[in-house]
Amino acid sequence: MSTGGNKLSIYGTEAGVRAVANPVRRKILDLLETGEQSFDRIVASSGRAKSTISAHLSDLVDEGIVGSRHGEDDERKKYFFLTSRCIGSFSPSDRLTDELEVYALEYRDGSIDPFALYKLVYRIFRVSLMMEGISIDPLLRRCGESVGEAIYPAVFAADTETLLSNLSLFWEHHQLGRIHDTTLEPLSFSVSNCFECAELPQLGRPACSFDTGLLSVIFSKHMGRTVHAVERECYAAGDSRCSFEFLFPDEEETGI
Repeated sequence: MSTGGNKLSIYGTEAGVRAVANPVRRKILDLLETGEQSFDRIVASSGRAKSTISAHLSDLVDEGIVGSRHGEDDERKKYFFLTSRCIGSFSPSDRLTDELEVYALEYRDGSIDPFALYKLVYRIFRVSLMMEGISIDPLLRRCGESVGEAIYPAVFAADTETLLSNLSLFWEHHQLGRIHDTTLEPLSFSVSNCFECAELPQLGRPACSFDTGLLSVIFSKHMGRTVHAVERECYAAGDSRCSFEFLFPDEEETGI
């Protein structure tokens, strides 16, 4: 990987795509990703002066990235929320130096396995972006959420144990990997030969954004409440498998 350069967060707004480079604004946006926040909460989390945060929020509102409202019980209080969606990020220092030809050569002409071609296309697309220092993890997660909505009826079950069994069969049938080591307390499982990341370069971090979005939706619909899939292990992080734990929002680790 190369070094140097600043990281940009990329947001899609009604007026178009906006890039945010300022680290204070990026920290504000990370906080707002968790939900609406009061001005005082944003100031306390940032460690910056009120005037500084006020100026940044004003610019973010003007750019259509953030919206605001007055408090219902106290109009002197102001609350802020996202009016845009994070598409991804760009970081020159995170550029990969892999050769795409290495991935392309893994496919052999005349293969009767269509899944091999689909995985190759996905892998080259994602690695190509990484070679430019572009991460589209937030967008991949939302794509996964859409797919989760679509396939939920195919794995539906009234009880969690049967849902896990159905999900395992679905994963194997579509060559998405092999689900194993399932537990109900805590709700978790591992995936070997994960289609999303098993053949990605070593990134030093989890990379299964599509899967976490897909699995979050499936288990949220099953439980009838919000459930977040949290990736604990990942091939791209140097682990020998991927593993997911399913948490309710109030069970997740917090830290600003």
